[in-house]
Amino acid sequence: MSQLWADKYHPLKLSELVGQPQAARGLLAWAESWKRRRPTKPAVLLYGSAGTGKTAAAQALAREFGWDLIELNASDKRTFGVLSRVAGAAASTGTLFKGSEGMRLVVLDEADNIHGTADRGGYRAIEELLERPSNPIVLIANDLYDIPWQIRAACLTINFQRIPLEAIVLALRRITQAEKIEADPQVLNVIAENAHGDLRSAINDLQTLASGKKHLTVNDITLYRRDREASIFDVLSQLTRETDARKARELLWSLDLPPEDALTWIDDNIPRVLADPEDLAEMYEALARADIFLGRTRRGQAYGLWGYASDLMTAGVAMARRGQLKYAKFQLPSVITKMSRTKIARATRDSVAKKVAKRCHTSSRDARKNFLPYFGVIFKHDRKTAQRISAELELTEAEFDYLAKT
Repeated sequence: MSQLWADKYHPLKLSELVGQPQAARGLLAWAESWKRRRPTKPAVLLYGSAGTGKTAAAQALAREFGWDLIELNASDKRTFGVLSRVAGAAASTGTLFKGSEGMRLVVLDEADNIHGTADRGGYRAIEELLERPSNPIVLIANDLYDIPWQIRAACLTINFQRIPLEAIVLALRRITQAEKIEADPQVLNVIAENAHGDLRSAINDLQTLASGKKHLTVNDITLYRRDREASIFDVLSQLTRETDARKARELLWSLDLPPEDALTWIDDNIPRVLADPEDLAEMYEALARADIFLGRTRRGQAYGLWGYASDLMTAGVAMARRGQLKYAKFQLPSVITKMSRTKIARATRDSVAKKVAKRCHTSSRDARKNFLPYFGVIFKHDRKTAQRISAELELTEAEFDYLAKT
C-alpha cells in the first residue's frame, strides 16, 4: 500500500505547521524555556478539534529540538502502574546517547480519553508526573474541560483552532505540486470546504480522489460526490429492510459520512417509506434521542457519545419498523438543498462581514451578528447613508444589493 500523504507531508518543524501560527509560537516559546531549564510550566496541554495538527506539532517539536520522542496514546493500557513505569521513567531520566544532558519529549495523546476500569488511576499518575519532571511533557486532547482542573492548572494550555479554508487549499496545492498532479483550483476548494477545518481529512480525500490520476478536474469531484451519494442511498435502502440490530449498526460503519450528516439523511428519507403511524412514532423517538447525544457531543466534544447516537439512528430506526413499507424515492435532504440554493447569498454575506470586521476591528462573526442587521435597515430606508457606508467599505454592486434586500 502506498504511503498516506497525511504522513508523507507532515511538518518537520513548527514553522511548517499549517494554519496554526499562534499555537506554533506558544509551543516554541514553551520549548525554549525548557531548553534553558527554566520552564514556567512543566507540561503543555494542546487541545482542539481532530485534524488541526496537535500530534503533528508535538512530533515536529521533538525533531526540531533534537529531543527523543516517547509517545503513549489511547491504545495503551494506561493504568496507574503503566503510566508511572513508562512515562514516569521517560520524564525523569536522560537519553541513551546524550545521558543526563539529553532530553526526552513525553507525549500523551488523547489525554481526555482516560476513563473506565482499565484506566483506573491514570489521571493520578499524570498528576505525579507533573510534580517533578526533568523532561518536557505534552498532553493532547480534543476537549480541554474533559481534563481534571488540577492537571489543567499545572499545564500551559494552547488551543489549536480549526484550520482556515485558505490554508487548507494552499497545503493541498503544495501536495499536488509535489506529486506532479495538475489540479483545477475548484477541486481543491471543494475538498477544503468539505473538510470543515480538518486538514488530515482534506489530505485523505485528495489522495483518494487523485489515486491513479495526473489531472484532477471538476468532473472528477462531481463523480466523487456522486459515488458518495450513491453509497448513502444504498445504506438507506438496506436500513429500511434490515431486521438484525447488529447488521443495521454495521451499515453506518461502512458509510463515509460524519454522524450528523448521516442523521440528516436518515431523518429526511426513512419516514417517507414507513406506512404505520406507530412505526413512525418509534422511529422519531430513536432519531430524537440520537440527536440529543450528538448535541451533547457538539457542545462538549464528548465523542464517546457518538456510539449511542449511531446505535439509535441505525438499529433503533431499523427495529422501529414492524408494519409494511411504502414506495418513496430517496433524495438529497431538504436542508442540504436549501443550503445549496443560498450558497451565493451566504458567500456575499460573509464577504460583507469581512469588510465590516476589518474596518471595525472585530471578528466576522461579530460583524454578521451585530452589524449587518442594522446595515440592512439603513440600506433599505436611508439611501444617502447607505451610499456613504458603501464607499467607506468599498462594497461591490452585489454586496450593496445584498444589504438592500436583507
